[in-house]
Amino acid sequence: MKKILNLLGVLLLTSFLAFAFGGCTKKDDGASSSSGGSAATLDKTVNIGSVAETMAYDKTEISVPAGQDITLTFKNNSTTLQHNWVLTQPGKDNDVGLAGIKAGLAKGFVPDDPAVLAHTKLVDAGGSDTITFKAPPAGDYPYICTNAGHHMVMKGILHSK
Repeated sequence: MKKILNLLGVLLLTSFLAFAFGGCTKKDDGASSSSGGSAATLDKTVNIGSVAETMAYDKTEISVPAGQDITLTFKNNSTTLQHNWVLTQPGKDNDVGLAGIKAGLAKGFVPDDPAVLAHTKLVDAGGSDTITFKAPPAGDYPYICTNAGHHMVMKGILHSK
């Protein structure tokens, strides 16, 4: 138990330091015009990645068309850390993050929880995973990394329009 508490303490300290000293991320809506014209035409293909050794995504905002099939590719740009991408119901990101810790490595830190709307697998450093999911109804939905403790700083918002 003491080892687990020490590990959580290290993870929390690392999360704080990554956020305070390197957690700045590029703001990008993650959508592009499929015709190169109207900004109202949202792309159904999203590419998102982690930012090197920080616990951050390279996009903190993504916009997608509500109710459409979305193909998302998550690229883990870390050389040491495992990450994932988990879309949650509004207001449930912290609960899902904590449940992910309990789910553990065997489940890729992704809990069996109805608040999880879509997720990638836990991606090894340098790897990637592509998923297809139906965008939720119009609204703002948090996405997080559920690797132990990462959800506190590694997050963003998916705008379903």
